[in-house]
Amino acid sequence: MASITNQPLSAQNLITPEIVTNLSEDVNETSGLTNLNGEIWTHNDKGDDPVIYQLDPTDGSIIRTVEITNATNEDWEDIAQDENYVYVGDIGNNYGDRTDLSIYKVNRAALEESDEVYAEIIHYSYSDQTSWEPNHNNNDFDCEAMISFGDKLYLFSKNWVDHQTRCYQLSKQAGTHVAEYQSTFDIECLVTGAEILDASNSLVLIGYNTSGGSYTWIFKDFIGTDFFGGTHTKLIWTSLTQIEGVCKASEDAIYISSEKFSGFLDPTLYYLDVSSYFTDIREQNFQDFWIYSNHNFLIIESEEIITATIQLLSTSGIVLYEKQFVNEQQVQVPIEGAKGIYLVVVSNEKGINTFKVSL
Repeated sequence: MASITNQPLSAQNLITPEIVTNLSEDVNETSGLTNLNGEIWTHNDKGDDPVIYQLDPTDGSIIRTVEITNATNEDWEDIAQDENYVYVGDIGNNYGDRTDLSIYKVNRAALEESDEVYAEIIHYSYSDQTSWEPNHNNNDFDCEAMISFGDKLYLFSKNWVDHQTRCYQLSKQAGTHVAEYQSTFDIECLVTGAEILDASNSLVLIGYNTSGGSYTWIFKDFIGTDFFGGTHTKLIWTSLTQIEGVCKASEDAIYISSEKFSGFLDPTLYYLDVSSYFTDIREQNFQDFWIYSNHNFLIIESEEIITATIQLLSTSGIVLYEKQFVNEQQVQVPIEGAKGIYLVVVSNEKGINTFKVSL
């Protein structure tokens, strides 16, 4: 047997974000979300006028509507910002065949002064795309998530085929550029929004699956722009919705917007306190574990006494082994499956800890 990781790669948690308010019917297709000095702004995706909307987060009404006069809304999917500009991403690409992907760069001072603004335009293509044959909702060059970080923009792909996400780096300068591939993460959903939380130096990605399940991922402890190189936490929503936009609500909380879903759920603004996910694992009352193999067994050891249910799962979620252990220092899990990637889940009243192992 091959050796396996001896540290947890992720923690999984069930969450029920707080419903703040339903949103105005004028933003039924809310797709991006950003916080400009306490003002919450959104936009619809394809088919709407080239406008962004300031929302009242207390009741979901629209406070202001600002038109980008030299823009069209082919498929607006996310909005980001830095100290001087707001970036509106016309980056949706459901067919994977667009050659007119663009980002509208709006001066923040102009946005504050007028309800009609002119934008600089960033045109771009992907460094690793070689075919533009249309393939509706069956390609890996769609994108709905974008952040501003340092002097670059970063795009996170919505992979319809493999449910991974690829990170690309893109110039903020107006003109025609190539979005350079950086890295890939197996996020297990369709990514629809992104936000950087400066106070904790963390990246938040949100997404959903085609059955209505929603997810929030938190990436932290990364170095530089290696966003997937640190630790990550997967938050699984208990509510059925289609989340699309995410932005800071405070230093340790986020707003998340969902569009009108399946004809019966109104567009909604949610609030999620994520402060507890910025502490280290021991401070979250998870135990530290070490895992290794001795050919026939996975050996799980801890500095603390283990009283927990231990599960071995396939990556598709099939439970291959499950047993309750009480007051053990070392746990042995029998290995009977083929070589591959497996998940070990350790759960008790303190929480759930998930480890990815390669056998």
